[in-house]
Amino acid sequence: MTQAVAFIRSAVAAIALVAGAAHAAIPVPIVNGSFEAPFTTGNSILPGGSTFVTGWTTVFTGVEHFNATGYGGAFDGQMIVDLANYVYSTGGIEQSFATTIGTEYTATFALGNYLGFGRDGTGIVNVSAAGSTATFSTPVATTGSTTWSTASFTFTANDTTTTLRFWNEQNANQHFAFVDGVGVTAAVPEPETWAMLASGLALLGVARHRSRRGR
Repeated sequence: MTQAVAFIRSAVAAIALVAGAAHAAIPVPIVNGSFEAPFTTGNSILPGGSTFVTGWTTVFTGVEHFNATGYGGAFDGQMIVDLANYVYSTGGIEQSFATTIGTEYTATFALGNYLGFGRDGTGIVNVSAAGSTATFSTPVATTGSTTWSTASFTFTANDTTTTLRFWNEQNANQHFAFVDGVGVTAAVPEPETWAMLASGLALLGVARHRSRRGR
């Protein structure tokens, strides 16, 4: 019985190791995640329904797409979008991509703000995908130079196509809500994790067999 108990404990430990094993992050091909295309030297006020920014579609009142070089710089590259679209409220942008039902995905992105032009340096960004929604505060800008921070949003796909949307509902005369550097990864168990699971289950089977023989 002592040997059987030892086998069972080993099996439980192996399975526990599998349960806590890390997942590989597989990149999802997001198009133009840093909004670099098309490249411009100024700004473009885009209404809802615009596909001017490659790979993306604007929603609600749209967004402002502009070159941030003269305002402290973009998070990645030179172009960014402002969800608080110039003087219009409730602006947004979205992109749809293929997903696997039941798989967990994580969107990462940068949020920015700027103090000036009548805006107070604060703002929020709403993010949604697959029926889940979250609200993030941008970093607080205290100077006339764009301030950036990063954030992430995790969701589980419930369809073969998922739409990732960013939007802002604040008064665009008082707030900025910059977004840049969008990326998405899918969580997939590493191959060695499956091997450990198989070993753990096999070990548990041996332990149960020996335990029965010892009775």
